[in-house]
Amino acid sequence: MAVCSAAPTLARVACLILLILGSAGLWAESIGWAVNSRGNEIDSQRVDALWRIDLETGESEYVGWTSYLDLEGLAFTSDGDLLGADDDSKTLIRVSQTSGLGIPLGGQANRNNMDLALSTNLDFGMAVDCDGRAWIVSSAERSLYRANLESGQLTRVSEAGSLGAPISDIAFLGDQAFGIGVGLNADRSTAAPNLYAIDVTAGTADLIGPLGIQAQPYFSAGLDFDAGGTLWAVTDRRAVPGGDFPSAVLRIDPITGLAEQVAETVVGLESLAIGPAAACEVRGAPTTTPVNLLSPSGLIALMLTLLAVGGLQIRSRFA
Repeated sequence: MAVCSAAPTLARVACLILLILGSAGLWAESIGWAVNSRGNEIDSQRVDALWRIDLETGESEYVGWTSYLDLEGLAFTSDGDLLGADDDSKTLIRVSQTSGLGIPLGGQANRNNMDLALSTNLDFGMAVDCDGRAWIVSSAERSLYRANLESGQLTRVSEAGSLGAPISDIAFLGDQAFGIGVGLNADRSTAAPNLYAIDVTAGTADLIGPLGIQAQPYFSAGLDFDAGGTLWAVTDRRAVPGGDFPSAVLRIDPITGLAEQVAETVVGLESLAIGPAAACEVRGAPTTTPVNLLSPSGLIALMLTLLAVGGLQIRSRFA
């Protein structure tokens, strides 16, 4: 902005327009990373694979097969490493953002590093908070865990079932943790398609509100905030009542819990990670709905206004 203020009047206006356009492009792009731990792809290596997704459009880019069979939770560390929680092998892994391949924390020999029974189906979701602590939820056990990022070992917070709801994934906005509930039970009856506030100290969850009718029937879901404070989810809609559908991309109001379907994308997504500590500039629970970006028409109107102001200033100088 200092560069713009030093420029002549018309150049200053043009500079401001370029800054606005550049900022709009930066903030408007919401890129998520997800794994389709369920799917209907003919090529088996395109299931249990890492995908890069434009959340605004649903457009996806295949990154690569993870080599794990039930990778359900994803989260970025503050250093930019992508972590995953695999329910099949009970392993906390580091996922390559270029190849998709996963390696257990602690090395290849450290499979089952969570130190949990392999026979138990837990269904994981994962997040790393703004202090670098890793958290994992189990929707099947309705419990919250702390994860050791050196060894991969999990330690349960409070007693089993303390969340009181089947939380599919967890996300942080500053100091506040949020969770999204499982949509359907195994028998396709309604489970808990809601947004929750999570107390990570007590390991408990409080209902914020239902996602609403735009969150069409789904099983598990991934959840995360982007850097602008917008809450996103992807929902697994494979084999729901009525058919086999692509995953839905939802934008969720963290105040009310109401969801808006934005796009459709890869089949079978149960996880979502948007970026290293994406929403950590905001501390505390939100008090207002996140501010929306200017629409393209709004940006054009703003640019025209700036040009008009610049033109008036130029005319006044030569009058």
